[in-house]
Amino acid sequence: MQSFEDFVKEAGTYLKVVRFGETMNPDGFIVLYLRPNNLFLLLGYWRGYERSQPMGRWVKHGVNLHLDGHGQLSADFFAPAHANARFERSFSVKEVVHTPYLVTSKEMKKLSLLGWRGTFTYAGQHTIIDPDGEWLPASLSDVDRLIEKGVGPK
Repeated sequence: MQSFEDFVKEAGTYLKVVRFGETMNPDGFIVLYLRPNNLFLLLGYWRGYERSQPMGRWVKHGVNLHLDGHGQLSADFFAPAHANARFERSFSVKEVVHTPYLVTSKEMKKLSLLGWRGTFTYAGQHTIIDPDGEWLPASLSDVDRLIEKGVGPK
C-alpha cells in the first residue's frame, strides 16, 4: 500500500457541498482538482449565482497544502467579475481510515463560495463532479485543458 504522502500527491478530487437554508436556492459546489503535476483547478459553482474558477500551483509541506494562482471570480455580488484575480488558499491535510480530506478554518468572505471554511471531502482520484451538466468540466481532460489555458502547459 502506498504511503499517505504519495496518496495525496496523486490526482484527486475534493468536494464541499454548501446547502443553503432557503429551499428555492440550489446547492453550491466547491470542487478542487489537485492534479499530480502540482497544478490545481478550483471551481465555485452555485447555479444562477456563481461561476468562479481559479487555477495555479499547489504545494504540500507536511500537513499543510497551499494553493497559489489566479483566475476568474464571478458571483452575483461581484461587480464587475474579477477576470484574473490573484488567489491563495491554505488547507490542513487530514486522514480518516486511509481517506484524505482537507480542512480550512479561515473564512474569506470576499471570495464568496471559494472562501467558505470547513471540510473538503476526497471524492476519488479520477472523479468528476458535474451535478447538472451545465458549466463544470465533464472530464479530467477538460480539467487539464482549463488549467493549461490559464496556467500554461504541464
